[in-house]
Amino acid sequence: MGHAQNLTRSAFTAVSALSLLALAACGGGSAKAGTDAGAGAGAEKPTLRYAYAFTPVAALSPYSDDAVTSYGVGATETLTKLDPSGTPEASLATSWEQTDDTTWELTLRDGVTFQDGTAMDAKAVAASLTHAAQAEPAPRALSGTELTVTADGDDKITVVTKTPDPVLVQRLTSPELVILSGGAYDDPASPTPVGTGTGPYTITELNGTTSADLTANPAYWGGTPALKDIELSFVADGDQRASALRAGQTDLAQAVPADQLPRVGADHVLAVPLPRTVSIHLTQTSKVFQDASQREAAREAVAGLDIAGSIYAGAADPAKGLFSSVSTWAADRPAPEYPKPSTPAKTRITLATFSDRPELAEIATVVADEWRKAGFDVKTVVQEYNQMEGDYLKGTYDAVIMSRSYGQDTADPISYLQADFGCDGGYNISRYCDTTLDTDLAEAATQTDVSTRNQAAVAAEHTVLSDVAVIPLIHDRTQFGLADGVTGLAGDPWERAVITAETTISN
Repeated sequence: MGHAQNLTRSAFTAVSALSLLALAACGGGSAKAGTDAGAGAGAEKPTLRYAYAFTPVAALSPYSDDAVTSYGVGATETLTKLDPSGTPEASLATSWEQTDDTTWELTLRDGVTFQDGTAMDAKAVAASLTHAAQAEPAPRALSGTELTVTADGDDKITVVTKTPDPVLVQRLTSPELVILSGGAYDDPASPTPVGTGTGPYTITELNGTTSADLTANPAYWGGTPALKDIELSFVADGDQRASALRAGQTDLAQAVPADQLPRVGADHVLAVPLPRTVSIHLTQTSKVFQDASQREAAREAVAGLDIAGSIYAGAADPAKGLFSSVSTWAADRPAPEYPKPSTPAKTRITLATFSDRPELAEIATVVADEWRKAGFDVKTVVQEYNQMEGDYLKGTYDAVIMSRSYGQDTADPISYLQADFGCDGGYNISRYCDTTLDTDLAEAATQTDVSTRNQAAVAAEHTVLSDVAVIPLIHDRTQFGLADGVTGLAGDPWERAVITAETTISN
């Protein structure tokens, strides 16, 4: 399997301890689900107000970056999920077996119903996964994978892949592959999770890119949800989210900016180390950065910056490569072998990033200043992410500062590298293409041994960094701001789950 499953017990313990300590500082463990969650037995359940950092880009379609939104707020679920160590565990599927190199059989959880009241049987699950497999473009979790899914009675499905796929069960943990009822697919290209998921909370209304309303799902298979409902607001400005928390206008604020953390207070912050890296992607199709020596000049110009200590005020870790400390197998990575730099070209370059994470705009300002000092002519562009993704992928900008979770899609380093640095990668912002690397990654993708896959990932990282396709800056941590009494959050180091059936807020 992928890197996530190769975490050592000490790494798992460290991540878990950080989560538990942060939660304890905010009021202790999870409250009981049901009527006990309020001020006392029989008390009305509370409403949670949640200020979310990103606006929907595709009406919450799981075939977009909106996948993590509906999953994180507790509306949708996958067949399998990742435990804190990165190991796939049961969710809507209770067990699985690989019967040959290309065939997997999964047993479904009994008694699950969709939020529209229809049964989650094998036929419905097979149809949901088939829609994902046939989507154009395919969800990133299925990058390079072709599969067919059939129902086997009422409670089992069979998944057959075109070629052996050792990490299929990990792929099935991706929020892009949530299981939705048949009613979700009126538009097969953009299915809707509104009222069609299986999670503890049902999305009842999506109000454009402003807000969404959710109510408790009384038929939830995992137990009675502790909240009455959730008021989800999409607030792209980090300072506004932090201000709303301090003013008592929201109970949970995602992605609190680093410079706001002291004002929020350590006892109101849940911080978890992440497999997330902030990097500068140097576009290989750029008139300037198609030259490796120019890319190295750009890297050298920012090599002395202390982004983690300054902009993140110590709430992040300096990047040693693409893979963070969560991936302990990458700790002994070899140093990159950079090309020789050349004098910066006078051709204007455009450095772009998105405003949804406010630190990125600050990084863009600092990086642009350093590049100008080195001799580059730099223009910066900062907009909301949903306005920029298409341009990122088309190579519109010469350089892009991106915050990217390499555990988001499959929690497998080889799949991540193929998506982000493969010639046909679905998220190849650097527009990078090395046919030898593609061949190496394709070979690594066939390996079932975890150590072999991880070693291949380290070697691929060395190639990409030595070519200066990307300049890693920091490894991020998730920073949630919590009001008094908020408990039961997932504390997920894989940055997927947030709201659980046990999440509540005391009166």
